[in-house]
Amino acid sequence: MADRILRPASPKQSGVVLITGLIFMVILTMIVLAVLRSGSLEERMAANARNRQLAMQAAEAVLRDAEETLFTDPMPAPFDPYKPASFTAECTGGYCRPAAGGTPRWKDIDWSDAVSRSFASDASNLTPALVASQPRYIIENIIPPRRPAPGQHCTQGIYRVTARGVGPDGSEVFVEAMYRAPVMQNNVC
Repeated sequence: MADRILRPASPKQSGVVLITGLIFMVILTMIVLAVLRSGSLEERMAANARNRQLAMQAAEAVLRDAEETLFTDPMPAPFDPYKPASFTAECTGGYCRPAAGGTPRWKDIDWSDAVSRSFASDASNLTPALVASQPRYIIENIIPPRRPAPGQHCTQGIYRVTARGVGPDGSEVFVEAMYRAPVMQNNVC
């Protein structure tokens, strides 16, 4: 009997607290992982939206540059809307004849330097960190102007300018605008 008094009674442990703690940790880990996945997805979506916006702004910038340099009066060389021979099927120098069947030309050209045009001045080029490549544009002669008989007024042609911007991740944005060629001074074609 003396041995019983000296030794404390050992309680029986069933491990319920350990199992409850482990279940709680697993649930907490799953919640943290879901929040991390959601945060990284939202970050990627925001980056894609930013890159697309940069591409759009680049395309808009080159389109406005084309408008200011090509469609102003007096019209500068080399663009002469009254020379439809400048517009070729190969889009030489960015001057394109519409494709047969009505397919837009921006879908079937390679957008290289030989085929398309960029800013009129190198000082206008965009920072390489903002875009993957400089924005470019082409001009399509949709309705060619007609030279009138002597003594009559020139008819104006209609042109589609398509600009392409490329974001830092390679995302492409195309912007189009239609222009009517300005009437030449004194209506002389």
